Amino acid sequence: MKGVARISFQGGALFVPAKTPYDREVLFEHLDLYAKRHGTVRVELNRREWTVTKSSVGERSLCADCNRRLDALTYALGGRALCASCARRDVK
Repeated sequence: MKGVARISFQGGALFVPAKTPYDREVLFEHLDLYAKRHGTVRVELNRREWTVTKSSVGERSLCADCNRRLDALTYALGGRALCASCARRDVK
């Protein structure tokens, strides 16, 4: 479904709109919440899939786009590990 994100996590799933910039900001708020709660979530949006993973301090690496150290959440899009701000730019 174009413009609708499916967030999958252990024990359930959630569908949220992702057409406007505001919708995508709310999507990322849901991703942050569910990834922190469940450890890993999978997202499908506009025929693209990625995962959001809660990482421990020792596992943190660098963002593939901006080379900053990754925060507590890692966004894996297209085989690249991104920080939250680069992931937000990449999701359209």
